Amino acid sequence: MKSPTVSVIMATYNHADFVKQAIDSVLAQQGIDFEFLIADDGSSDRTRDVVASIKDPRVRFFPNTINRGACAVTNELIERASGEFIALINSDDCWTVSDKLSFQVQIMRENPGVGACFGRARFIDKDGVSIDKALLPFGAVFDQENRSQGQWLRQFFDHGNCICHPTMLIRTSCYEELGMYNNRLRQLPDFDAWIRLIKRHDIYISDREFINFRILPGENASSQGPENSIRTINEHYLIAKNFFEGVGRDQLIDGFSDLLVVKNIPTEEHLAIEKTLLFFIENKWLGKPYQLIGLLDMQSLLSSPKHHDLLVSDYGIDDRWFQQQMGEVDVLRSRAFEEIKSKTLWMRSGLHKIISTLIPAR
Repeated sequence: MKSPTVSVIMATYNHADFVKQAIDSVLAQQGIDFEFLIADDGSSDRTRDVVASIKDPRVRFFPNTINRGACAVTNELIERASGEFIALINSDDCWTVSDKLSFQVQIMRENPGVGACFGRARFIDKDGVSIDKALLPFGAVFDQENRSQGQWLRQFFDHGNCICHPTMLIRTSCYEELGMYNNRLRQLPDFDAWIRLIKRHDIYISDREFINFRILPGENASSQGPENSIRTINEHYLIAKNFFEGVGRDQLIDGFSDLLVVKNIPTEEHLAIEKTLLFFIENKWLGKPYQLIGLLDMQSLLSSPKHHDLLVSDYGIDDRWFQQQMGEVDVLRSRAFEEIKSKTLWMRSGLHKIISTLIPAR
């Protein structure tokens, strides 16, 4: 039996009100042969019943009853996929055009060096009503231009994730080469994957809108609640630890030439130093996680005789520089420390004495 050109995969979870629309938007695709693999992640609503009611020979459904995380289910679907390409859709979104897959396959055929193709998104609310991008703080995040590998690394490093995952068409071989999704990450598993991808392959961003991207405040991973925001920063830290792993001299110069101290990066030791110094540059979005990575990496470099000598001779960096950074990079203070500091400043100011004279004794 001939393998399909595309394997479409979808992990479902508690989206009984939306999942049929998502499935219908996939089954409406024209001009391309595909299989549609769906797996439920232990939904507690009617999602499994809705999916099971769909009768189409292209659909294969795996109704799991235990919730393990979207990435665990998605990785299993990737392993089951038999297509040359893989497309992914979320169970609360829906594709907006019937030629999405055929258009993207054509792009990939014409550009064999491209590992994955993406597009732009519209935003909708729970009821399917369009949300003006101007009303969302991240409304234009997916409206990206095409860049070189080094320039994409710079974009990711400076601003974080900016690619719409459910618009993706990726070569199945890229997962085989680079690995799949990390299920320990909830907010940014796709961002982690794009960083690994761009180090090895080009990507292509179409200016076409391929998807209605649903915003469910407090319900989905895209919502901007306190828990998701905290988790996002912590995941950025974990991802940053390996951000520059495998990035070569040419890619670093391509993306970060304006920030390099020794511009031509003559040795591998210089390359390691330049990567570490990038973490110390002010970044209003990701500064705290980056600064901590910088401290950890610089401690290792200063402990290496080869790197230590270059740091001193070519960068003017020594142990005293490191000590100064340790006193300025403020990432580990606890809430208790802040309370102690506030009380100390209060006592030093003498205001407690002035105010005590104004308050009658009881």
